[in-house]
Amino acid sequence: MSDIRMVIGGLFLLYGVILVVAGLLGDAVNLWTGLAMAVFGAVFVLWARIRPI
Repeated sequence: MSDIRMVIGGLFLLYGVILVVAGLLGDAVNLWTGLAMAVFGAVFVLWARIRPI
């Protein structure tokens, strides 16, 4: 179960970083969306590493 959470969190984190880079190059919407996705992905990966459930 934690492997699935790790993959999902990693994908959110990766796509969030891509959007942050795109946002730094131009559109502010990409920047804020990317930051939110990167934070969500990092929390998801951290949750998978700690395994509270």
